[in-house]
Amino acid sequence: MTLLTPLALSLAALTIPILLLYMLKLRRKQEMVSSTFLWQQLLREQQANAPWQKLKRNLLLLLQLLILAALVFALARPALQVPVVASGSVIVLLDASASMNAVDVNPTRFDSARDSVLDLINGLSPDSSLTLILVAEKPQTLIAAETDKTLLRQALGNAQVSQGSADWESAFALAAGAGSDSTFVIVSDGGLPESGLPALPGEVRFIPIGESQNNLAISALALRPAQKSPQLFAEITNYDSSDRAVLLSIYFNDQLIDARQLSIQANSSRSLTLDDLSNNNGVYKATITTPNSTNSLNSLNAPNSQSSQNTLDSLPLDNTAFAVYQSSASRRVLLVSKGNLFLEQLLASLPGIQPFRALPAADGTIQIPNDLFDLYIFDGIVPPELPNANLLFVNPSSTNTLFEVGGTYNEFKNMQVTEHDLTRFVDWNNVHILQAKTIQTPAWAETLIESDAGPLVFVGETKGQRVAALAFDLKESDLPLQIAYPILFSNLINYLAPPSAFDATQSLEPGESLSILAPSNVDRIVVASPSSQAYTLALNQSTFTQTDELGYYAVNFISGDSNHVEYFAVNLFDGSESNIQPRETIQVGRSTVTPTVSQQIGQRELWGWLAALALLVLMIEWQVFHRRQLPSLPIFRNKLDADREAR
Repeated sequence: MTLLTPLALSLAALTIPILLLYMLKLRRKQEMVSSTFLWQQLLREQQANAPWQKLKRNLLLLLQLLILAALVFALARPALQVPVVASGSVIVLLDASASMNAVDVNPTRFDSARDSVLDLINGLSPDSSLTLILVAEKPQTLIAAETDKTLLRQALGNAQVSQGSADWESAFALAAGAGSDSTFVIVSDGGLPESGLPALPGEVRFIPIGESQNNLAISALALRPAQKSPQLFAEITNYDSSDRAVLLSIYFNDQLIDARQLSIQANSSRSLTLDDLSNNNGVYKATITTPNSTNSLNSLNAPNSQSSQNTLDSLPLDNTAFAVYQSSASRRVLLVSKGNLFLEQLLASLPGIQPFRALPAADGTIQIPNDLFDLYIFDGIVPPELPNANLLFVNPSSTNTLFEVGGTYNEFKNMQVTEHDLTRFVDWNNVHILQAKTIQTPAWAETLIESDAGPLVFVGETKGQRVAALAFDLKESDLPLQIAYPILFSNLINYLAPPSAFDATQSLEPGESLSILAPSNVDRIVVASPSSQAYTLALNQSTFTQTDELGYYAVNFISGDSNHVEYFAVNLFDGSESNIQPRETIQVGRSTVTPTVSQQIGQRELWGWLAALALLVLMIEWQVFHRRQLPSLPIFRNKLDADREAR
């Protein structure tokens, strides 16, 4: 044992005044009384004139000296040398991904990981510092290069596990920037990428968490359109090493529509498809439970209950999944043109599009109808005032107010298609253009197709409007004769006028953002999470990022007294998280890291236990003192009563 602050032992000199207080005799003021019967004990004490008395055995004195000794040794900070995983400059990467919610260790893997980090904090030597990085969808540094163990414990207590995957690449970059020549401690169940992680600038150590691979998961749940009604596809994966049987229950708006028992072999999957579903909008929910009668009955009677799922496997998070069916309404598109057969035929052939056309007057003026449209297409002409809606410009004129249009050019070299969702399957190799207009891509836009002379197609969003532009006239190119024409324009129109405010058919991963295109007549957008937490979005805010919870979200479009609701789902369809088998090694750079044993020497301080002992003895001393004082009071009162009766 060592003392970190040995000078505190000098406070032991306080023992002297405590002893002196017990050795001094009491000196009382003299008063004349009528009788000395009640004061005989006092008279006997006054007979001794010496100011000091012999120190006698006293329980209160022993307790007070014990309190002082405990406090003095606590201030001296005694510490024991113990083996620790790391010392010096330590950077801890604490896994907070979804698999750390597994309950194969009590109470969860994440709690066990926090206990391991707490042991590491308690064993730090005085000259050691620790940085704690929480590895989740967005890694964050909870505390950096701190030596105060109280602050480190507080930061560790604030760490929370997530329901999504972990971004280990970003976490490694964050750790490498936190310090070099440090010891990096990874506390995880081993769910790191098997390759691709960079080396860290220091020694890497691994503390494994978890014991079992017992888990089954709903690995897919999706809706797809069919001729008469949508179809539901579900897949269940068994990550256990033994064959398992599960009960799969399907609900539509919390009403049971199908339930069946499935047998799934070890480390394999099984899927099924449900037909003849309802064409109504709603939320489909799938759950897997144990097939015994008790749990099955509970699952059917209480579809929102999680109690029946907890006994199925060690990770309940992936035992439930959601899918949203949203029928697409017809989108109103207004074509403002002097006449363009290519665009008119394209709009008439696209599903879910209700096309309208507006021709300029004989004097060239443009009259835009007062009706609201989901998309306005301006072909070669632009009105003096643009509508506050999404716009598509074909061969734009210089009178538009959104971007600058220059002269024309007819040399097209090195035409390139940018890799983008809107250019998927677009083949531009056989497209020829006679001439195009010189346009500098606005700061709010991104180029999809370009040549050396400038952009040919670009899209972007400004002031809450989605805008796309083609820098050439379709009639001065052979694009309408190419297969790229319907593909490109279908992608652009679906981007500018999506079937709904967002694509509800695609399931999001936890932490993934959702792009929301609000209708023009909406006053407020309120998103309700699965835990009923409400988020209000500004009308110019088109991205919702608070998708950390699993379940389905309700997006409320509020306009006056009316409220239109659409839904989207967030699911854990991640095999790397559902496969909870703990790993024996991890790969960092070119090195294989095995579980770490405690090799270095750290110090565990004992002052907290001594302070607790001092508090306990203080409570005992208080009880002893009052037990000595209180019993004498009734006797004293009885003697006073007897004296009054004698008078």
